[in-house]
Amino acid sequence: MRSFGLLGPLDVVLDGRRVHVPPGKRRVVLAALLMRAGQVVGVDELVELVGGSRNALQTTVGRLREALPGLVLTRPGGYLLDVRPDEVDVHLFGTLEPTAALALWRGRPFADIGSDALERDHVPALTEQYLAVLEARIEADLRAGAHERLVPELRSLTSQHPTRERLWAQLVVALHRCDRQTEALQAYDDIRGRLAEELGLDPGKDLQKAHQQVLTADNRPRARNDLPGDIADFAGRGEDLDEIIAAVPSGCVAITAIDGMAGIGKTTLAVRAAHRLAGRFPDAQLFVDLHSYSEGVEPRTPSDALLALLTAVGVPAQDIPDGLDARAARWRAEMAHRRALVVLDNAGSASQVRPLLPGTGLVLVTSRRRLVDLDAAHTISLDVLSEEDSLELLASIAGRREGDTAREIVRLCGHLPLAVRIVGARWRTRPAWSAQDLVRRLSAHRLTELAAGERSVAGAFSLSYQQLTADQQRLFRLLGLHTGEDWDAHLAAAVLDTTRAEAERLLEELLDAHLVQQKENGRYRFHDLLADHAKALVEPEERTTAIVRILDHYLLGAENSAGQIAPGRPKFHSAVTREPVDPLVFTTPVEALAWQEAERRNLRAAVYLAAYEGHYQHAWQLPNKFAHYLWMGGSGRERVEVQSVALAAAHALGDLKARAEALRGLGAAHMDDGSPKAEEHLREAVALMQQIGDLRGEASATGMLGMIARERHDYDESMELLQRGLVLMRQAGAPTGVANALHNIGINHAELGRTDQALAHMLEAAELVSGDVRELAVTLNNIAHVHFDAFRDDECLACMERSLAGYRECGDRRGEALALADFARWRYEMGHLATAGALARDVARLCREYTNLPDDEAVLAAMREGRDHVGQMTLYFSLSLEALTAGRPAESIAHLERFRELRTTRRWWSEERVLDQFAAAHLALGDREAAVRYAKQAVAAAERRNRPRVLAVTRQTLARASAPVPPA
Repeated sequence: MRSFGLLGPLDVVLDGRRVHVPPGKRRVVLAALLMRAGQVVGVDELVELVGGSRNALQTTVGRLREALPGLVLTRPGGYLLDVRPDEVDVHLFGTLEPTAALALWRGRPFADIGSDALERDHVPALTEQYLAVLEARIEADLRAGAHERLVPELRSLTSQHPTRERLWAQLVVALHRCDRQTEALQAYDDIRGRLAEELGLDPGKDLQKAHQQVLTADNRPRARNDLPGDIADFAGRGEDLDEIIAAVPSGCVAITAIDGMAGIGKTTLAVRAAHRLAGRFPDAQLFVDLHSYSEGVEPRTPSDALLALLTAVGVPAQDIPDGLDARAARWRAEMAHRRALVVLDNAGSASQVRPLLPGTGLVLVTSRRRLVDLDAAHTISLDVLSEEDSLELLASIAGRREGDTAREIVRLCGHLPLAVRIVGARWRTRPAWSAQDLVRRLSAHRLTELAAGERSVAGAFSLSYQQLTADQQRLFRLLGLHTGEDWDAHLAAAVLDTTRAEAERLLEELLDAHLVQQKENGRYRFHDLLADHAKALVEPEERTTAIVRILDHYLLGAENSAGQIAPGRPKFHSAVTREPVDPLVFTTPVEALAWQEAERRNLRAAVYLAAYEGHYQHAWQLPNKFAHYLWMGGSGRERVEVQSVALAAAHALGDLKARAEALRGLGAAHMDDGSPKAEEHLREAVALMQQIGDLRGEASATGMLGMIARERHDYDESMELLQRGLVLMRQAGAPTGVANALHNIGINHAELGRTDQALAHMLEAAELVSGDVRELAVTLNNIAHVHFDAFRDDECLACMERSLAGYRECGDRRGEALALADFARWRYEMGHLATAGALARDVARLCREYTNLPDDEAVLAAMREGRDHVGQMTLYFSLSLEALTAGRPAESIAHLERFRELRTTRRWWSEERVLDQFAAAHLALGDREAAVRYAKQAVAAAERRNRPRVLAVTRQTLARASAPVPPA
């Protein structure tokens, strides 16, 4: 917060704190600069104002800068104060409405500046501006009928300004309206005599008009104000209020429609805006409740509303016509020459509002529905309050501030103003309740607690629900059983067992009624409190069917999308009970991935819903069908969670196949973080698969055990397990499984330095998965590894380009990032440093894109939270490589240190390459001792693992680190 005041004693506020500027020349310079805020004031002009020399002025400016750091700038020919005009009261004054402007006036301008010249040049004009604004405010108060309150003020003002005719005219009018005609005539005689005696003038036309009105008794106030009182605890909505006020044009009728869900604060905002705008519409401020959402009251007809409006503006009952069209015409005629403001509250439809629109003035309409067919000049759809505004509202009502616990209270209120008001009022009248007590009550019975007297959140919602058609009500209720974050029209169609088009129509109608929300196109959601209300309305006989339809929708979608993402995965009898009218169809892996990405949280929620409701077939099959997507996304934590639910559901079923599949899935999930539970679950899965005769399942679990053995460098056991898995996959007739086994056997051969065997197995695998774009991309990536280690750079680069193209084609951006990290390091080891740095930057960019996060630290935090260890290592290593190639070795080392803290080695470059990069970074930093130490460790690691290409690179690094330091 920053402000500068000259309308009274000097007042300077910076960052919310008052700053003292000592009296003397500094104040004079500051005042001169403030009068031309943001403009250059010449040196000569300032010297003339403060006296002395240019050197003395420089000293004064230097001292002023100490008080106002960074604000007083030197410019050619003078100085400039770097502030906006709206931060200085003398400039802001003329832009505000009278009441707000007068609040800035604190006394005589420049009162303590000490400059005769500034006072001479500016005070007369500022005083005249002040008096004009004051007179405008008094005029508005007279129109609003505040004449009795104004008389003492006007007596004082006419005493201070004895020849100010307009003030005297206003005093005459105020006295007359108070039925004090004698005093009014005396006041007129007083000013007429003074003007003649002191100035030799006759009264002006304002005074003459006021005098005439007294003589003819034609000065009764004709303005009517029906507005409800403004509330003192109004919180937030500053931008909405400004938007309403800014949207008011002059001339033709201005209509602003304010819509929003029940309890959002539409009427409160409209009344606040009306009070703020009353001075601009002095002839009438009218308020009509149309009762479209009032309990026990029929909605007001347009004809009835027009009767009330015409009566309010003084039309005698006998002159009001009977028909709707005639009343509307008379209403427009009555308003044609009035500057009036009308609030039409609680409207239900555009047809209810349209006949009530005058031809001029301002109309504020509030409604729980979006009045899309009302020709409104401006529409404002209100959202819930921000957390800070909710806290402010709660504190203003309850009189308590409770920090983090209060944040939980307003969160449980859904930041809905009505809910916050009710809770605040109840808390204020229950001094024995602590904030924790309130949180416990709201957590246990939220809607029940959100009631006080005749007001309740559930009651407000019920009035909206009652306005719906039977189909809309049914959809609203059944969506309350959905436990995910949001949904689309396909889910709604499944719940209703109807077409997608029909479901979308109903959803859009609920959206117009503010009973559902839409954060992005095609996705709908409930406000938290509306979700509770909808669920409470579900009828017992429809509950189970609706839940099964929700689960069927997500399981069928997961099955169909998984068939595109990983087409060779095994299939089993589905728990889906019925096909929807409009089933989800995916024609490409990109579409399938996009669906699972959009529905990720909903799929997870469906797993828990199925388990909670006892639908255990759905509960174990759902994780199985989106586990591959979670694996691709590096969601280790989530995989473990949902597969644990799957295993519990399988146990509850007593189904050996379900249990075996769940154990295999949970074992695979634990593999990513190196947990010993992985081997335990997989061995149990193998035993069960053997028991039920599931060859493919046994082969898959056996192959994963082989991969675990490889991670601990037990290549004999690994090869034995992988070969057994290959035999079983061939017996099961599973080409994709055969390819996976061949691929992993090829990796073993590669790690043992057997290039030809590695390539033979991997190329055979590539042939088998040629129709699966993503699996082929993975296989080509590892073939490129083999070529690189064999010094076949052209083949390596060709395979890598094909691999990256495959990842892009199937939409797997994380897979592309992991592959690109390999590519970047290979380019570095080939000596292509600039290309390596650019590729490493691309890795970081891709990670930000697929996580939808703004910076690398946020990405790493998300990976850490989700247990994406491979993703973390990839990003740390790439950031280190980019920093190294860009000449920032200290930063490169810092990233490598964080990499080592992960204590997980699952990538081919995890040991020797990391050590080599440490050595190169320390060498670039000038620390040859550390560089030699790390280079020797890198060479030893490469020798242990029989990696000739990496060994050559690490020996080169060691040679450079060990070479004599060249003379300076």
